[in-house]
Amino acid sequence: MQIVESKKCTGCGACYNICPHGAIQMIEDERGFLKPFINDTMCVKCGLCEKTCPVLHYESKNFEKPKVFAFLNNDEKTRLKSASGSVFPAFAKYVLENNGVAFGVIYDDEMKVCHSMATNWQDIEKMQSSKYIQSDTKDTYKKAKQELESGRFVLFTGTPCQIAGLKSYLKKDYENLLTIDLICHGVPSRKVFEIHKKEFMQEKKDFGDILNINMRSKKNGWKGGHFTTTTTTTTTTYHIAGNKDNFMKIFGCNLSINDSCLDCKFNKLPRVADITMGDFWGVENFDKSLDDKKGTSILLLNSPKGEKYFDIVKQFAFVKEVPLEVAVKYNPNIYSSSKAHPKREDFFEDLLMPNAELSKLSKKHIKTYPFILKLFYKLMPKFIKNWIKTYILHKGQ
Repeated sequence: MQIVESKKCTGCGACYNICPHGAIQMIEDERGFLKPFINDTMCVKCGLCEKTCPVLHYESKNFEKPKVFAFLNNDEKTRLKSASGSVFPAFAKYVLENNGVAFGVIYDDEMKVCHSMATNWQDIEKMQSSKYIQSDTKDTYKKAKQELESGRFVLFTGTPCQIAGLKSYLKKDYENLLTIDLICHGVPSRKVFEIHKKEFMQEKKDFGDILNINMRSKKNGWKGGHFTTTTTTTTTTYHIAGNKDNFMKIFGCNLSINDSCLDCKFNKLPRVADITMGDFWGVENFDKSLDDKKGTSILLLNSPKGEKYFDIVKQFAFVKEVPLEVAVKYNPNIYSSSKAHPKREDFFEDLLMPNAELSKLSKKHIKTYPFILKLFYKLMPKFIKNWIKTYILHKGQ
């Protein structure tokens, strides 16, 4: 039995959470993406999984044209730990102060990416910074429902498909639920990430364990050209420029993202969640005063509930309204999917070969440019560079 065509399945976990007989498990396929596996001996064919699948049934009723704001958290220390303007910690702070709980993404004890529930600030800090891997939502939809039914305020963050999965699972809107989705470029393969971790430690001849990976460290600044991956092990801390990090290079040009991300049902307007957050790329072209080089977020208010809680939380930040057209100009994933890299299928074929190495796959499948072109790019005006970066990220070429 198949709930939805595998290429369309996002791996959101709604079917796993809704199955009353435990007949569904989320298991990585050969490419490293979580998909539902149904145990036919346990399945009673009740149809709940099919009825709950957001790819088949969910449609957003949010605003077609949301209000948009630039957002800079007033707590500079917290903002520097975040990928951009630190939206999530501001809302999480309010939730915790009102005896609520927050759901977000962490690394577990095995350095695998999964959703978890936070009840204190230490838990929230583990959820900060970007983790560009498909997250296992596990049983967090069930836990969120239990907390909602008990009357607690719940904040749930995730990719648009994960928020759609939660809402499909819940079947109704809860006044005490606030959802925040991401401007999502697509989720990379968990298999690629596992290979990357192993290769990284071998290259560094580090025999310790990885404790944390910050894929968007601000050590060298916030803008795209300064992306830094900071990896902390039991022995030391490493800082690697994004253009030298094979995992990030492969992800950035759309070689390793999920099939469903290439035709995403949820990267569109109206958005799925009450609030959408992301990097405010191009902020310097809109208002230079909003760009202090430490990170600025773009925020979309997609529902009356989103507007309500934004009016409360904005006391923790500097905010300024932005035309929607400005937001989508530099963040096309607000309204459309990323495009497949032309060598994506070849990349995955090579990935499945024994002893596949990301360093070799990166050289084989990603274009390199002659020195003269690199020099020409370096001399270009900043606004043209920003346009090119946005185009390449969106087109995946």
